[in-house]
Amino acid sequence: MGKAIVICCDGTANQFARDKTNVLRTFEVVHKGQGQVAVYLPGIGTMEPPGPLTDIGRRAVRIAAMAFGYGLEHEIRKAYGAISRLYEPGDRLYLFGFSRGAYTVRAVAALIHMYGLLPAAAEDLHAYAIRYLIDAGRSRDPAHFGRAKAFKKTFSVADCRVHFLGAWDTVSSVGWFGNPLTLRYTARNPSIDNIRHALAIDERRAFFRTNQCYPTDEAPAQDLRQVWFAGVHSDIGGGYPAAEAGLAKISFRWMMAEAEAKGLAIDAQALDLALNDQGPPDPQGKLHRSLTPAWWPAEFVPKARGAGGRDGLRLNLFRRRTIPEGAHIHGSVFARQGYAPILPAQYETV
Repeated sequence: MGKAIVICCDGTANQFARDKTNVLRTFEVVHKGQGQVAVYLPGIGTMEPPGPLTDIGRRAVRIAAMAFGYGLEHEIRKAYGAISRLYEPGDRLYLFGFSRGAYTVRAVAALIHMYGLLPAAAEDLHAYAIRYLIDAGRSRDPAHFGRAKAFKKTFSVADCRVHFLGAWDTVSSVGWFGNPLTLRYTARNPSIDNIRHALAIDERRAFFRTNQCYPTDEAPAQDLRQVWFAGVHSDIGGGYPAAEAGLAKISFRWMMAEAEAKGLAIDAQALDLALNDQGPPDPQGKLHRSLTPAWWPAEFVPKARGAGGRDGLRLNLFRRRTIPEGAHIHGSVFARQGYAPILPAQYETV
């Protein structure tokens, strides 16, 4: 059996810091050494793509990255490039991401599905493949599939699959403004064997709508589970001070257990330290308020809905997230005292 390759992509403006996200926690607790290698990539908006910029220009690029998703191609390219450098036949890929970092790893998985794994030295080809993927997402022209098949047959050097994809609260907006960017195979991808997705029940901000995964008939054996947890966006993916991260540690513990069951090697001592840093996972932990007055104006900005905005524009108006019928609800939701979320008529407790 080959090695495990673990790629951790953080959310917008998230990076190595004292207030850890669950992506950073994941990187810290996974075993690193013989048989497993891990790579951590900070989120969009923490560093600007390379180029000769002034200090003012760099700050403008960071703002554009967070507001409009500028730099997403660069983030995809970094993660994909790391895989192409490390991958050998027989290796297993584990991809983890939070927020737009979750969308990044889903995009990387889509890139692998459509265009295969390209040689590490062929960086120009990486850029072409990413651009083709984005173009295919903006067009319904079936010619894109023929081009992808020919490109993969000509240049791909490995038949690569994603063994496990772990996402914390993927959002539908790659940037805060503009139409949502929808890439093919980010919602349904037959080249992923196992998918785990933690979702926030209480997030309501217009620019943080959910972006769920769906089963595909092309991969009937795919193991997909999406679970809803109490809390807002960063109560699920982390980023608040450790003393206020009781809720985030619940979804982190769940994700690590799911990944370990699928073969990920985890340092038990490091995991225990991460879970108990300034307090353990706690259903009674602080549930933060993300929809602060600073976000209220965005609730009255028309936001495109659906792939490429095909469902038109709609105001969010403080709308709650809709939990679908048959959803999986984590047991910690019902352990929280005085908490009564709006749940579907039918659901399963996990």
